[in-house]
Amino acid sequence: MIQEQKLQIREALLRYVSSFASQGLAARSLEGVSSSMITKLRNYELDAVGDAVWLLLARQVGFYCGEWHAADTSTYMLLRILFADAKHYAMVYGIAIERGLGKTFSARMYCREHANTYYMACTEGHNRKSFISELAKNFADDVPDKVPGMMQLVCDNMSRQDEPLLIIDDAHKLKDRVLHFVISLTDCLMGLCGVVIMGNDDLRRRIVEGVQQNKEGFETVYKMIGRRFVSLGQVGPNDAELICLANDVKDENRIGYIKEQCKNSLHPIAGLIQEIRLQGDMQDSLAA
Repeated sequence: MIQEQKLQIREALLRYVSSFASQGLAARSLEGVSSSMITKLRNYELDAVGDAVWLLLARQVGFYCGEWHAADTSTYMLLRILFADAKHYAMVYGIAIERGLGKTFSARMYCREHANTYYMACTEGHNRKSFISELAKNFADDVPDKVPGMMQLVCDNMSRQDEPLLIIDDAHKLKDRVLHFVISLTDCLMGLCGVVIMGNDDLRRRIVEGVQQNKEGFETVYKMIGRRFVSLGQVGPNDAELICLANDVKDENRIGYIKEQCKNSLHPIAGLIQEIRLQGDMQDSLAA
């Protein structure tokens, strides 16, 4: 990665950090990034970060080898409509969407563009305390030690905000006990905050089967989302091309190659466009 790109990513990072109450809170919202790393980049210690981390950082702060532009893919358009509706009307939505369609990118982009919007990425390792602690750190550097105190902190702060929205991603990864806790949190926020619970189709099946088997808590969450999931299962026929065009890849042969490589997942597309851009940078350098 060339020095100019690193400087541009640094600027994008600082813009991202400025939207948080503190640098520590911003660092906690980013994967693989510490507050000390941000301090080093503030001080122009660019060599302190390897190329792999630069790329990881760039994707998360809205920059990818030049500015990365969102495209109006099927997933991006649908999710933005649902996020806006949930945010404005304090609605709860359940979304079942397959891997590789851009749900995480769409959610993170929406959070960057809209105030009082919070994103939580679920993992298999989450327990109740780690989940609510991670969310509570959006509102305070020092959070209570106990789960009820952290939950109260979150609910109190959300209730004071104008049209807050909580997006919970990859909820299918949560164990039942933690999913029940998310249901309790959603119930606490009902009417005060929009909540969007996203996962793959396993989440939809798990909740529907839980309702049929009368498992505790599943009927509650199913009622919250209006007894239906919004579902999306495949990449739209023009999605890859739209992303290419939005990010200055206009050659038909290159677009065809990228579409073929992507198949039914948009996950490889950023790397493929990055490869094409870097090839262009190298050609420009040789020509100069």
